[in-house]
Amino acid sequence: MDFRFSQFEIFTATGALFLCLGFVCVFSEASDIEDALGTEVIEAVGQQDLFWVSVEARGQNIVLTGAAPDYQAKKQAGEIAIDVQGVTGVTNQIAIIGEAGTCQKQIDDYLVDERVSFKTGKASLSESSYPLLDMLASIARSCNTRIEIAGHTDSRGDAAVNLKLSQRRADAVRKYLVNSGVNLDWIRAIGYGETQPIADNSTEAGRRANRRIELRVIGGAT
Repeated sequence: MDFRFSQFEIFTATGALFLCLGFVCVFSEASDIEDALGTEVIEAVGQQDLFWVSVEARGQNIVLTGAAPDYQAKKQAGEIAIDVQGVTGVTNQIAIIGEAGTCQKQIDDYLVDERVSFKTGKASLSESSYPLLDMLASIARSCNTRIEIAGHTDSRGDAAVNLKLSQRRADAVRKYLVNSGVNLDWIRAIGYGETQPIADNSTEAGRRANRRIELRVIGGAT
């Protein structure tokens, strides 16, 4: 049997070996980054005694789960996570328990597959969003608790312009809900601009996720 190899075969085999080793290094490095980010977020939330938060790192995105006593606690956990250096997005899946949590779940269930949408670059509601807003108004009327309408944008463009746009969009949703019978004193509208991303703004999918309206049950009967 002839075990002699040509110079080309030797170079090809050597190149394949180095390529495989390169992939191993890349995957190993990515895993190390995930582990480091996860550890840092765990330490950050631990310092605030948020013992009910579970943390999972998926690349540079952090997924939070657990059961919070109210929305403010859930929000705090998300803010702590996004402030950790290296984190590009936070998926906050923490459930809210109690009566406020029931209302929040009803709202979230309708926003899982549908989004409040606007005309491109404007604060005018798209007519396709009216049925969704009608349902959200019905839930808000029955909850008898304070709700925050939070407007968000992606990071493209000027931050100050994005902040104003997010506020005008949140105001438009608030106006629609009030016109649909929701008590004016029950709801507040706040635009956060690009300051609370939930996904990576470097991808189109991430930017689309960050352009959103959230309804947050903040508790307290009016």
